[in-house]
Amino acid sequence: MKAFALFLAIMAWGLVPDRVAGNYVLEGGHEMGSELMLKPDGQFQYMLAYGAADYTATGKWHVAGETVVLDSKIPNAPAFKMVRSTPLRSPDVRVWVKGQSGAPVSNLNVVLTADGGETKARTDSDGMAIFPGVTNPKSVVIHVPVYEKDSGPIALNPEHTDFNFQINADVLTTVPFRGEVLKINGDTLEMLYWDKTKPMIYKKQ
Repeated sequence: MKAFALFLAIMAWGLVPDRVAGNYVLEGGHEMGSELMLKPDGQFQYMLAYGAADYTATGKWHVAGETVVLDSKIPNAPAFKMVRSTPLRSPDVRVWVKGQSGAPVSNLNVVLTADGGETKARTDSDGMAIFPGVTNPKSVVIHVPVYEKDSGPIALNPEHTDFNFQINADVLTTVPFRGEVLKINGDTLEMLYWDKTKPMIYKKQ
């Protein structure tokens, strides 16, 4: 009787049954690869690669009935932040974007709002988007096409012409599982996070 009560207490606290822990690999993913590792200590690691985009997640998991529930550890930081801006003597406005390592980030779409309205440009191999002849810049939006995410409008000093930004890749690539429920079906897990109408099937290895 005591053993049964202890088992119920363990299940209530969400500790991990050994039969569920393990490494799961996505089946039938078209141009996509993905793995989910459920560790016996209640931690998980997740990755998904699709085209040029790579997603990851780490966090905690537990069993609830016939399901697995994932909760990601979400970075507590902005995806985009301005590092500095300067009033260079230039007829152009330049927007620079770099990663946390300092490496330039190319092929980002940048929309600058100034006196003349909106102007669009794309960062080059140096991570720079140039806006010739633009005056009094008011705000900028940086868009990352690969992840379909953007910074939202960031206010600019209208007296400056050179703006440097940093991207936090962890924020962009972390999958924010919040109580994500995966159905247990034998030795597979069914995930609906990416498509609510068609589950992705992960098979235990």
